[in-house]
Amino acid sequence: PDFSSDDFVEACLQLTNDTVDDEQASRILGTLWDIQNAKDTQRWNARKEEEAQTARYLAEQVAEALAQQQRHLHDEEESSLAEECKKNKAKYAPVPDVEVPSGLVNIPALYATCKLKKGEYCELYFFTNVGLAEAESSNASINDEALTLLKSDNGQHIWIPASHSRDKSAIIKDEDLTWEQFGEAGLCLISAMREHDWQRDRIDMHIKFWTGLEEHPWRRSSRNHLNRALLLYQSQQRQKWHRAIGTAEGFSLAKLNEGVL
Repeated sequence: PDFSSDDFVEACLQLTNDTVDDEQASRILGTLWDIQNAKDTQRWNARKEEEAQTARYLAEQVAEALAQQQRHLHDEEESSLAEECKKNKAKYAPVPDVEVPSGLVNIPALYATCKLKKGEYCELYFFTNVGLAEAESSNASINDEALTLLKSDNGQHIWIPASHSRDKSAIIKDEDLTWEQFGEAGLCLISAMREHDWQRDRIDMHIKFWTGLEEHPWRRSSRNHLNRALLLYQSQQRQKWHRAIGTAEGFSLAKLNEGVL
């Protein structure tokens, strides 16, 4: 500003005296103004920087909140899709680049599949070639949620899922299978266990169990009753294992009990 102008006459008069003339007073006013202006500019710049920092911080907070919300939505979608895939595996299973098979499709009956999903005992018959062929030719349209009326052991009638029911009279018991059928079933059942996410230790135990039976001296014996004893042992002990597992009476099938045999 021009401190020698009329606008600053009164200010200059307050500074003038015997030793300070008008020109000196104007310079003093200029100096004072420069000092004050520098302070005001510094405060102004500091306030604008603070406002800019606050604006950046708020923008970062908004961006982070939005990103977190998007991640949360993405995680929810992924979780929902994973749950959907788990419930409806057939719907989301990838299509393999393989031609239509000309032979048997090794897919067990729905009854056996339900047992495997729960980790429950299931007869080997369903995993033999005969059982698999029967499953392929049976009515595959049974709804998992359909109910059927069944008479229980105590005489009461109860409703159970149709996929859980089965005419036991049509099933060959484990002990009555041929050794060829036993071999067929073992391979197929191990594969099905893996497909239905059985624990590795359980799968390994069954492999050792069935391999031990196949390699037992009685398996090559000319005495038929010794051959049959191995199959009976397999049937009884595998059922017992399923009843006992998860209780204080649990045990492993991996080592054969020669005393029981």
